Amino acid sequence: MRSRVLFAVFAIGWVGLVAGAKRVACVGDSITYGSGISNRTRDSYPAQLEQILQQYDTAWEVDNYGVSGATLLSTGDRPYIHQGAYNSALASHPDIVIIKLGTNDSKPHNWAHKDDYVSDYGAMIDAFRALPSEPEVWICKPVPAFYVNFAISPTVIREEILPLIDEIAVLKGTPVFDLHAALLDHADLFPDGIHPNAEGASVMAQFIAPFLLGVRAVPDLNQDGVLNLVDFAHMARRWMAEAPEFDIAPPPEGDGVVGYADLAGLSTYWMQYPSLQAHWLFDEDAGNLAADRLGRFDGLLQGEPKWRPKAGAIGGALELDGVDDYVSAETVLRPTDGPFTVFAWIKGGGPGQVILSQSDVAGVGLTWLGADPATGMLMTEVTDGGRITTSLFSEAVIADGLWHRVRLVWDGERRSLYVDGQEVAADTRDLGKLLFSKDGFRLGAGEGFAPGTFFAGLIDDVRFYNVALKPAAPLESAVPADDSN
Repeated sequence: MRSRVLFAVFAIGWVGLVAGAKRVACVGDSITYGSGISNRTRDSYPAQLEQILQQYDTAWEVDNYGVSGATLLSTGDRPYIHQGAYNSALASHPDIVIIKLGTNDSKPHNWAHKDDYVSDYGAMIDAFRALPSEPEVWICKPVPAFYVNFAISPTVIREEILPLIDEIAVLKGTPVFDLHAALLDHADLFPDGIHPNAEGASVMAQFIAPFLLGVRAVPDLNQDGVLNLVDFAHMARRWMAEAPEFDIAPPPEGDGVVGYADLAGLSTYWMQYPSLQAHWLFDEDAGNLAADRLGRFDGLLQGEPKWRPKAGAIGGALELDGVDDYVSAETVLRPTDGPFTVFAWIKGGGPGQVILSQSDVAGVGLTWLGADPATGMLMTEVTDGGRITTSLFSEAVIADGLWHRVRLVWDGERRSLYVDGQEVAADTRDLGKLLFSKDGFRLGAGEGFAPGTFFAGLIDDVRFYNVALKPAAPLESAVPADDSN
């Protein structure tokens, strides 16, 4: 016990010592620039990367030095080193440089000079490393090209450029962001086969951000969507042990043991909610708005729900009457966008009552989380619309007057339902792409606002994530119990 107390004291001190903000220079082509993205100043990958990093320190600055059509090759048709953006990137004296070039080099007339690719890349790395700011330089494997367009060759990227990036990484001792692997299963996010849309740029930013924050992966060790003392306890129980799944730092590959670098990585995320899209705490005591803690998707109270500031599972809660009370909000997530997780604490409810719904393409309410009309057990109607795909039903009682934490997870292939951290239903086969739905959400009301679908009870702490969060094993079963005192 004494060792754990000392560990905790050290951790609390360490949280205050995490390095501050850094300036990041994103060097690249049209994919970095954000071509094809309607609001590239907000939704290009550098812009979204800055938004993520600033959740942890508002002083982070990410600059976009992308140039459409640019090549890494100095003999290409538009060499990056001859562009004004290159000089601007050098002049910014960055702390971190991310180079993502190679897509345009795959064009036949450019790749005719492929023998210069390694030496030209090395020269660019050296130029940035020679700056007074002595930046850390990361290089990127190009995102996939899903078919030939703009003369860009998927084959050249896959079979020739990717191996050369590995060679350069070894030659120059430079870490690599494998954006090719990160986007390989996301052809739907590339409208022209070459350029990712805003959602694709989000995948890039979310892949890169943890590395810049000092970890190999987001250290949500129990997969509950928040970094807190439970994650700290998981790490403490494995202190100085060889536990690869908990060896989160340093990036890119860890150091083989759970130690101080991992603790520093965890402290960077302390009390944060990575990949969170919306979060209604329901801690208000008056008013007709349920505030989103991220300030993006405030909910509007409909009917006359009652605020219960001291009655929540966590702080306050909102009480719905089961007659005409509900909360409306804009579109937080679309089922077709990729993996997601939705959490909610509930107390009450009954058969046929809906916890969360969204209008589908026909304008009819689609139940994301609700109670089966026949049994009152937790269920979801979110499906791929296949002939043999049905709603997912559990055998978990949720309408027993007790607080329960319910969770719906879509990992891109299968749905899962959880109650109080335990899986209660899951698909036994891979599904197709989920049905499209883009309209707003209704918390506590179902299809067509039909009588009997309104939720009667308390709702608290509703969260939406754009990743699949499946609970890890409970701490008690993960390692032997510590009988020391």
